[in-house]
Amino acid sequence: MGLTIEPTEISFDAYTMCSFLPNLDSTRAIPLVLIGYRQNEDPWFVWLVPKEGVTPEGLTDDPYYAKVLRDPLAYFRKKLGKYVEETGCVKRAIEMLIDCHQNHLAFTALTELGETPFRHPLQVELVGAF
Repeated sequence: MGLTIEPTEISFDAYTMCSFLPNLDSTRAIPLVLIGYRQNEDPWFVWLVPKEGVTPEGLTDDPYYAKVLRDPLAYFRKKLGKYVEETGCVKRAIEMLIDCHQNHLAFTALTELGETPFRHPLQVELVGAF
């Protein structure tokens, strides 16, 4: 068991966290991914579930969201790629992703970090869960 864990700092200009809400009125959310960016770079994904996906059984019967849960990497790459192509800007693409997907995929507000490394604990706000 003598493994040494080296902490890693993540340095973003801004980030959002996406969680899956099994039911729109649910207070239980499953954090899926942090999506962040650095100026003039592609979006970064920090997976909070296996990027290969999770089983949707017991979480959703909706085929659309079941597909998202089975392959979140493909879903988020495709959606962000579409918005980056449309806007030419990673930050604006992430903002569009947040604006367009606030039902079962709940996003935190885009948090600007500037040059401060990402160190504070996350708080999940369940949008539309009230």
